[in-house]
Amino acid sequence: MLRNNEFGQARGSSSSSNAEDGRHADDDSVVSSNVTNEEAQTLTRGGLDMESDSDENKRAGIMPRNRREWCIVIFALLIIVGAAAGTGIGLGMYFMNQGSNTNSARGNPPTNNDDKGNGNDGNGNNDDSNLDGSQPEISPETTDDTINSGTPLPTDFAGSVQLHMVEQDISELTSFQGISDNGNSSELSPQQRARNWLVFYDIMPDNLADEQDEQNQSNNATDDLVNSTNNLSSSYLDVNTPAYRVAQRFAAAVFYFATKGEEWDTDNQWLQPGLDECDYPGIRCEEVTIPSISLAEALKYPKYFPDPSDGAVDTTTERMIVEINLPESNLKGTLPDELMTFPFLRRLGLWSNQIEGQIPENISRLQNLESLLLDDNKFTGDIVPAIGSLEKLKMLSLGFNPYVGGEIPEEIGNLYDLEALFLPNMSLRGGLPSSMRNLENLKQLEVQLNNLRGGIPDWLGDLVNLEKLNLSGNSFYGEVPEVLSKLIKLRELELQDNDLGTIPCSALEAVAVLSANCKSSDGTSCDCCTLCV
Repeated sequence: MLRNNEFGQARGSSSSSNAEDGRHADDDSVVSSNVTNEEAQTLTRGGLDMESDSDENKRAGIMPRNRREWCIVIFALLIIVGAAAGTGIGLGMYFMNQGSNTNSARGNPPTNNDDKGNGNDGNGNNDDSNLDGSQPEISPETTDDTINSGTPLPTDFAGSVQLHMVEQDISELTSFQGISDNGNSSELSPQQRARNWLVFYDIMPDNLADEQDEQNQSNNATDDLVNSTNNLSSSYLDVNTPAYRVAQRFAAAVFYFATKGEEWDTDNQWLQPGLDECDYPGIRCEEVTIPSISLAEALKYPKYFPDPSDGAVDTTTERMIVEINLPESNLKGTLPDELMTFPFLRRLGLWSNQIEGQIPENISRLQNLESLLLDDNKFTGDIVPAIGSLEKLKMLSLGFNPYVGGEIPEEIGNLYDLEALFLPNMSLRGGLPSSMRNLENLKQLEVQLNNLRGGIPDWLGDLVNLEKLNLSGNSFYGEVPEVLSKLIKLRELELQDNDLGTIPCSALEAVAVLSANCKSSDGTSCDCCTLCV
């Protein structure tokens, strides 16, 4: 109690002293000492009001205090709202475009109920609305000249396959465009059906798929295209596969569809999902070193796609097709251009089938071809001069195609390694081209049953390795040249059904079989013929 009274007296003394000096005890401001009670109350309320206003301003924080600040705030809000709206619209259009591209690139899944490019809806029901023949990533207005115009790369396997085939001249752009708008899968081109089969039905066996999944999980792919493609993780091939291998499997599928593979007379295991194309009946493969460039990489640098023999790039080993042998198998339709893009093919044996159309001009791409056996089919047109660029060719057989005519092209003389030339029973006309004198390795020459004319040329004597010569059934005339005596390996010579004079027997003593029109007195004079007709 004493302390409180002392403290009060002290404070009262201080206040009295300050008042006498004319200073307020609290804020040191100068005030009149003659302030009335009412004025003091008014000042006190005013001070409280000011303190209250100060507290409200503090609580208001960043609230604008005038029109200028309000305008700044509103303008900033408009900018934020506009940026957010623009971002939302942009993202929406991006994802819509991605969805549209994906659907287009898929080409719509096959809809029939087989497993070779026709397909169904997954429930065994036909869905004719899906196969419209649309082409992935490439609009109908696109041309071959604008394929590299800077358009975005496809983001799925279907579009990647199609674009690569067009860029590398394996397939024509038009072959992927819709043939029919009625949704009938039978109206699709072989290229469209092959693409659909490769994407939707060529599924990897479960054991291989598991191995691939483990490998993919261990790899940290950074390539945008690789990461964003191929939702069908169990597809037999994908964009990581070497481009040459993808092209090979695609070309094999096109060949199957183009020649009516469903009607082949063979133990048909072609296009079995997940079955290596090297294991198809009639196919023989070998381990070959090829550029390891993947499909995704090939799309990024199409102009620098390496040749198979390019040793300046990274390589890998793959099983590649070296022979196709499907004789007497009821192949129909036409030979597609894609068949001529097997870079390692050495033998193409398709004799005794029902293949129609012309022999493709791009057959010249088969630079490793050694045997071309297309006889006994229904081909039309002329012998394409491009065959003359197959420098490794040893056997050429085009006979028994009665609708193939024209003259024997001069380019045949460029086939320096040719050992057998079979052109019987066709519609060939003209004479034997003089360039054929270059065929010094030729062992068999058969051109019977054509419309060839002229004299038997002397340069035949230069073909010193010739063992069999059949000129019968043409319109050759004149004397048989004695220079044939140089053909010391000749064992069979057939000259019947021509307009020839005397045959020099002394020059043909080594010939075991010699036939001519020597049966009648007005025919060819031949004392040494083994067969007179």
